[in-house]
Amino acid sequence: MILVAVDTSTRWAGVGLQVESGEQTEMIWRSDQNHGRELMPAIVELMSRANLRPPDITHLAVALGPGGFSAVRVGISAVIGLAMPRDLPVAGVPTHSIEAYPFLDSASPESPVISLVPAGRNEVSWARFDSPSDVPSSTGLGAPGNLASDFPEGALFCGEAAELMAGHVEVERMLIDRAPTRSPIALLKLGANSFAAGAATSATVLKPIYARSPSITLQSAPK
Repeated sequence: MILVAVDTSTRWAGVGLQVESGEQTEMIWRSDQNHGRELMPAIVELMSRANLRPPDITHLAVALGPGGFSAVRVGISAVIGLAMPRDLPVAGVPTHSIEAYPFLDSASPESPVISLVPAGRNEVSWARFDSPSDVPSSTGLGAPGNLASDFPEGALFCGEAAELMAGHVEVERMLIDRAPTRSPIALLKLGANSFAAGAATSATVLKPIYARSPSITLQSAPK
Protein backbone atom coordinates (compact mmCIF):
# COMPACT_ATOMS: atom_id res chain seq x y z
CA MET A 1 0.00 0.00 0.00
CA ILE A 2 1.26 3.45 -0.99
CA LEU A 3 -0.87 5.77 1.12
CA VAL A 4 -0.85 9.55 0.81
CA ALA A 5 -2.56 11.72 3.43
CA VAL A 6 -3.63 15.31 2.78
CA ASP A 7 -4.64 17.89 5.38
CA THR A 8 -5.38 21.50 4.40
CA SER A 9 -7.94 22.16 7.14
CA THR A 10 -6.32 25.35 8.43
CA ARG A 11 -3.30 27.53 7.70
CA TRP A 12 -1.19 24.68 9.02
CA ALA A 13 -1.16 22.28 6.06
CA GLY A 14 0.51 18.90 5.74
CA VAL A 15 0.96 15.78 3.65
CA GLY A 16 2.01 12.32 4.74
CA LEU A 17 3.32 9.25 2.94
CA GLN A 18 3.27 5.59 3.97
CA VAL A 19 5.22 3.21 1.72
CA GLU A 20 4.99 -0.54 1.26
CA SER A 21 7.40 -1.21 4.15
CA GLY A 22 5.14 0.75 6.48
CA GLU A 23 7.60 3.62 6.89
CA GLN A 24 5.85 6.95 7.32
CA THR A 25 7.09 10.46 6.51
CA GLU A 26 5.47 13.87 6.51
CA MET A 27 5.75 17.50 5.47
CA ILE A 28 4.09 20.35 7.39
CA TRP A 29 4.07 24.02 6.49
CA ARG A 30 2.33 27.27 7.32
CA SER A 31 0.24 28.37 4.36
CA ASP A 32 -0.76 31.99 3.87
CA GLN A 33 -3.97 31.13 2.03
CA ASN A 34 -2.00 29.46 -0.78
CA HIS A 35 -3.06 25.84 -0.20
CA GLY A 36 -4.09 25.35 -3.81
CA ARG A 37 -0.72 26.47 -5.14
CA GLU A 38 1.40 24.66 -2.56
CA LEU A 39 -0.32 21.30 -2.09
CA MET A 40 0.53 19.32 -5.24
CA PRO A 41 4.21 20.38 -5.26
CA ALA A 42 4.42 19.22 -1.64
CA ILE A 43 2.93 15.81 -2.54
CA VAL A 44 5.33 15.43 -5.48
CA GLU A 45 8.31 16.47 -3.33
CA LEU A 46 7.46 14.06 -0.51
CA MET A 47 6.98 11.17 -2.92
CA SER A 48 10.15 11.95 -4.85
CA ARG A 49 12.15 11.55 -1.64
CA ALA A 50 10.95 7.92 -1.66
CA ASN A 51 11.58 7.53 -5.42
CA LEU A 52 7.85 7.48 -6.05
CA ARG A 53 5.46 9.45 -8.24
CA PRO A 54 1.74 10.27 -7.87
CA PRO A 55 0.77 7.40 -10.25
CA ASP A 56 2.25 5.01 -7.64
CA ILE A 57 -0.40 5.99 -5.06
CA THR A 58 -2.78 3.16 -4.15
CA HIS A 59 -4.72 4.68 -1.22
CA LEU A 60 -5.58 8.20 -0.07
CA ALA A 61 -6.64 9.79 3.20
CA VAL A 62 -7.91 13.35 3.59
CA ALA A 63 -8.90 15.66 6.44
CA LEU A 64 -12.56 16.63 5.99
CA GLY A 65 -12.63 19.62 8.35
CA PRO A 66 -13.85 21.63 10.08
CA GLY A 67 -11.43 24.39 9.31
CA GLY A 68 -11.15 27.19 6.79
CA PHE A 69 -14.01 27.07 4.26
CA SER A 70 -11.78 27.25 1.17
CA ALA A 71 -8.81 25.51 2.78
CA VAL A 72 -10.75 22.32 3.53
CA ARG A 73 -12.07 22.18 -0.01
CA VAL A 74 -8.58 22.43 -1.53
CA GLY A 75 -7.46 19.19 0.12
CA ILE A 76 -10.65 17.32 -0.72
CA SER A 77 -10.58 18.51 -4.33
CA ALA A 78 -6.97 17.41 -4.73
CA VAL A 79 -7.73 13.95 -3.35
CA ILE A 80 -10.74 13.62 -5.64
CA GLY A 81 -8.53 14.53 -8.59
CA LEU A 82 -5.93 11.93 -7.62
CA ALA A 83 -8.43 9.19 -6.83
CA MET A 84 -11.07 9.32 -9.54
CA PRO A 85 -9.04 8.40 -12.66
CA ARG A 86 -8.13 5.03 -11.12
CA ASP A 87 -11.00 4.77 -8.61
CA LEU A 88 -8.58 4.64 -5.67
CA PRO A 89 -9.97 3.92 -2.20
CA VAL A 90 -10.20 6.96 0.06
CA ALA A 91 -10.55 7.49 3.80
CA GLY A 92 -12.15 10.77 4.85
CA VAL A 93 -11.20 11.69 8.43
CA PRO A 94 -12.64 14.56 10.52
CA THR A 95 -9.98 17.09 11.49
CA HIS A 96 -11.03 16.83 15.15
CA SER A 97 -10.15 13.12 15.10
CA ILE A 98 -6.66 13.98 13.83
CA GLU A 99 -6.19 16.59 16.56
CA ALA A 100 -7.37 14.26 19.33
CA TYR A 101 -5.65 11.08 18.12
CA PRO A 102 -2.44 11.36 20.23
CA PHE A 103 -4.48 11.77 23.43
CA LEU A 104 -7.37 9.33 23.00
CA ASP A 105 -5.89 6.63 25.23
CA SER A 106 -6.57 8.87 28.24
CA ALA A 107 -10.11 9.86 27.24
CA SER A 108 -13.00 8.91 29.55
CA PRO A 109 -16.43 10.36 30.48
CA GLU A 110 -14.88 11.92 33.60
CA SER A 111 -11.84 13.22 31.72
CA PRO A 112 -12.92 13.71 28.10
CA VAL A 113 -10.56 15.00 25.45
CA ILE A 114 -11.94 18.14 23.81
CA SER A 115 -10.51 19.04 20.40
CA LEU A 116 -10.72 22.71 19.44
CA VAL A 117 -10.31 24.11 15.91
CA PRO A 118 -10.58 27.82 14.94
CA ALA A 119 -13.99 28.70 13.53
CA GLY A 120 -13.75 32.49 13.14
CA ARG A 121 -16.03 35.12 14.71
CA ASN A 122 -14.22 34.60 18.04
CA GLU A 123 -15.58 31.05 18.20
CA VAL A 124 -14.13 27.55 18.03
CA SER A 125 -15.44 24.27 16.69
CA TRP A 126 -15.22 21.54 19.34
CA ALA A 127 -15.51 17.77 19.46
CA ARG A 128 -15.73 15.71 22.65
CA PHE A 129 -14.10 12.29 22.93
CA ASP A 130 -15.20 10.16 25.91
CA SER A 131 -13.26 7.02 25.02
CA PRO A 132 -10.25 5.85 22.96
CA SER A 133 -12.50 5.76 19.89
CA ASP A 134 -11.66 8.35 17.25
CA VAL A 135 -15.39 9.03 16.79
CA PRO A 136 -16.50 11.98 18.95
CA SER A 137 -19.49 11.62 21.26
CA SER A 138 -20.64 15.16 20.46
CA THR A 139 -19.60 18.27 18.53
CA GLY A 140 -20.48 21.92 18.61
CA LEU A 141 -19.53 25.55 18.26
CA GLY A 142 -18.87 28.11 20.97
CA ALA A 143 -16.82 30.90 22.49
CA PRO A 144 -13.71 29.75 24.42
CA GLY A 145 -14.78 31.63 27.53
CA ASN A 146 -18.00 29.65 27.73
CA LEU A 147 -16.55 26.20 27.14
CA ALA A 148 -14.81 25.75 30.49
CA SER A 149 -18.15 25.34 32.26
CA ASP A 150 -19.66 23.16 29.52
CA PHE A 151 -17.44 20.15 30.24
CA PRO A 152 -16.36 18.17 33.35
CA GLU A 153 -13.63 19.64 35.54
CA GLY A 154 -11.31 16.86 34.35
CA ALA A 155 -11.74 17.71 30.66
CA LEU A 156 -8.51 18.05 28.67
CA PHE A 157 -8.26 20.47 25.74
CA CYS A 158 -6.22 19.86 22.58
CA GLY A 159 -6.10 21.14 19.03
CA GLU A 160 -5.06 24.22 17.15
CA ALA A 161 -7.43 26.50 19.08
CA ALA A 162 -6.71 25.03 22.53
CA GLU A 163 -4.44 27.98 23.29
CA LEU A 164 -7.56 30.13 23.41
CA MET A 165 -8.52 28.37 26.64
CA ALA A 166 -5.63 30.11 28.43
CA GLY A 167 -7.04 31.99 31.39
CA HIS A 168 -10.23 29.91 31.33
CA VAL A 169 -8.82 26.54 32.49
CA GLU A 170 -5.69 25.38 34.28
CA VAL A 171 -2.58 25.20 32.12
CA GLU A 172 -2.12 21.48 32.88
CA ARG A 173 -5.48 20.79 31.18
CA MET A 174 -4.26 22.25 27.88
CA LEU A 175 -2.63 19.49 25.82
CA ILE A 176 -0.54 21.75 23.62
CA ASP A 177 3.17 22.21 23.22
CA ARG A 178 3.69 24.28 20.10
CA ALA A 179 2.17 24.69 16.65
CA PRO A 180 1.45 22.77 14.54
CA THR A 181 -0.80 20.64 16.74
CA ARG A 182 -1.83 18.18 14.00
CA SER A 183 0.42 15.63 12.33
CA PRO A 184 -0.10 14.02 8.91
CA ILE A 185 1.32 10.88 10.57
CA ALA A 186 -1.84 10.73 12.70
CA LEU A 187 -3.93 11.04 9.54
CA LEU A 188 -1.92 8.23 7.94
CA LYS A 189 -2.63 5.99 10.94
CA LEU A 190 -6.32 6.82 11.04
CA GLY A 191 -6.58 6.27 7.30
CA ALA A 192 -4.76 2.93 7.50
CA ASN A 193 -7.11 1.89 10.32
CA SER A 194 -10.10 2.71 8.12
CA PHE A 195 -8.77 0.64 5.25
CA ALA A 196 -8.00 -2.28 7.58
CA ALA A 197 -11.58 -2.12 8.85
CA GLY A 198 -12.96 -2.14 5.30
CA ALA A 199 -14.27 1.40 5.66
CA ALA A 200 -12.80 2.87 2.47
CA THR A 201 -15.09 5.06 0.37
CA SER A 202 -15.20 6.39 -3.16
CA ALA A 203 -13.85 9.89 -3.69
CA THR A 204 -17.20 10.83 -5.21
CA VAL A 205 -18.91 10.76 -1.80
CA LEU A 206 -16.40 12.92 0.07
CA LYS A 207 -18.06 15.91 1.73
CA PRO A 208 -16.39 18.67 3.74
CA ILE A 209 -17.32 19.22 7.37
CA TYR A 210 -17.96 22.86 8.21
CA ALA A 211 -18.06 24.47 11.65
CA ARG A 212 -21.10 26.39 10.49
CA SER A 213 -23.26 26.31 7.39
CA PRO A 214 -21.88 28.26 4.41
CA SER A 215 -23.21 31.82 4.29
CA ILE A 216 -24.15 31.39 0.63
CA THR A 217 -26.92 28.86 0.01
CA LEU A 218 -29.04 27.96 -2.98
CA GLN A 219 -32.50 29.47 -2.98
CA SER A 220 -35.52 27.31 -3.60
CA ALA A 221 -36.98 27.56 -7.06
CA PRO A 222 -40.13 29.72 -7.18
CA LYS A 223 -43.38 27.80 -7.22
